[in-house]
Amino acid sequence: MNFLLVELALIAGISATFPHLPALYAPDPDVPSWNSHHWTSYKARNLTPRDWYDNTGLSQRRGKYPVLSISEGVLRMSGEQPRLYLNPWIKPNRKHWTTEEEKERLAAGRPLRFYKNTEVTVYYKRSGTDGALYAGLVIGCRSSPNGHTNSKLYHEDAHTYYVKFRHDGGAHFVKEVTHPKFVAHSIGDLFSGEPLPQDEWIGMKFIVYNLDTTRVKLEVYIDRTSGAELDKISDINNWKKVGEMTDDGTNFAASTIGKVDGKSPITEGGGVVFIRNTRIAKAEYKFLQVTEIQTPVQPLFVPDDFSF
Repeated sequence: MNFLLVELALIAGISATFPHLPALYAPDPDVPSWNSHHWTSYKARNLTPRDWYDNTGLSQRRGKYPVLSISEGVLRMSGEQPRLYLNPWIKPNRKHWTTEEEKERLAAGRPLRFYKNTEVTVYYKRSGTDGALYAGLVIGCRSSPNGHTNSKLYHEDAHTYYVKFRHDGGAHFVKEVTHPKFVAHSIGDLFSGEPLPQDEWIGMKFIVYNLDTTRVKLEVYIDRTSGAELDKISDINNWKKVGEMTDDGTNFAASTIGKVDGKSPITEGGGVVFIRNTRIAKAEYKFLQVTEIQTPVQPLFVPDDFSF
């Protein structure tokens, strides 16, 4: 199957109503970015499991007992393990892959929106104090479409880098190679030892890119200034650097199932980006954007460090 032609047939362009989100790195002009402009452009709806108003076909509800609804530009998540996948492995009818089709996919060419070296931006608002303490504002990059299912057939496809602004106030990088085993690297406490604030729009940028064939750089930034307000969100000075690390194969070894290598960096991945939460009654997201960046990277702006 020619994935490029399939996705080109689905692309409808980016709406001018979506705000300008300042970039920290130069984008790759050969890979179209994705954003959530369609959350504003159409009627209120639930994902069942696809969002049929996403003209790229990438949006996919996943997880355990998930409820994902969209209205007035906001995605609301609830459930035991709700997730929104941006899954570029789409068929012409935008349905998900069967087990046999997944095997064929692994040997096929890449889709147009295969996200590998990425700058992901999103805003998050927590309502109440529920939700697992280790959950919160969580982005995963370089996953595969079936890597986090219960099927042992695909547990080795988990290969995901995460960043978390946790409900308990901590910030972590996480590496998962075989689901559900992982390793976490603590960056620090974001809110002076207090939990993640309620009823506040907090912005996150998670940037993942290869330094070379054996090292992967992870960076995370926060916006606590704009409040996701349209007249403030485009100011690049809102962003502050929370932390960074380089996975060089010696310092970020994940526990794994069986004899799968958990030390080596995830230099390729499966092109999937997702956001997730855990045991949450109501969590809200808006202005989600995924951009493929050029490598070697070309910095456009260097933010100041965040004050912990």
